[in-house]
Amino acid sequence: PGITTREIQDNLISCALDLCSPEEPDWRYVAGRLHIWSLWKDTQVARGYKYGYYAQTVHDKIQKGEYDRRILIYTPEELEIANTWINPDWDADYDYAGAVLLTKRYLLGNELPQEAFLTCALLIASVESPDNRLTWARKFYEAIARRQISLATPILANLRIPNGSLASCFITAMDDNLESIFGSIHDAARISKNGGGVGVNLSRIRATGSWVMGKKNASGGVVPWIKLLNDTAIAVNQG
Repeated sequence: PGITTREIQDNLISCALDLCSPEEPDWRYVAGRLHIWSLWKDTQVARGYKYGYYAQTVHDKIQKGEYDRRILIYTPEELEIANTWINPDWDADYDYAGAVLLTKRYLLGNELPQEAFLTCALLIASVESPDNRLTWARKFYEAIARRQISLATPILANLRIPNGSLASCFITAMDDNLESIFGSIHDAARISKNGGGVGVNLSRIRATGSWVMGKKNASGGVVPWIKLLNDTAIAVNQG
């Protein structure tokens, strides 16, 4: 039987990764570009085009409920102008690990990297005055796409989707009783569900071997609760 083009591409990626070494580290960029080219091809097969039709991408994703309708503050003419800013060559700047992380964690289905960055930039600039927002949007886009600035995970992942949570970091404290303990675990699950990171203060939990309800050495300390928090974060993963 014949070999598919996908198998050829996967083999090329594997070979590039095998060639990567401390002496020749740039092979990881070769693998990253091959991965991005696979994404381009898959996207073209799925929707009929790669880059060049940003306004159409926005329209389709709004119709599917994948993009927040706030992007429609921009006119079709403004979206066409924004389309001219897209530089596909910037997709080639990622090594393999970065390319895989970007595609698996941050991109929506049938979405390309520069489209995601441009949409985030437009939404960030949408609060500016109508006569000035495109100027700021272009500055934001180029800074994001060229990795001169880095967006927090919830912003890059959630800004362009409906009702996405943009908060990054949360801190909570767990008191030394079951109501507070499992309340904190529940809160951590909801935070993780919406893409946030959470730190939990467990210093109030009694030490290992402490008395519990008149029973000596009944407390297991903080480790069992840390395990539950860790398992919760794994089970309720943002992606």
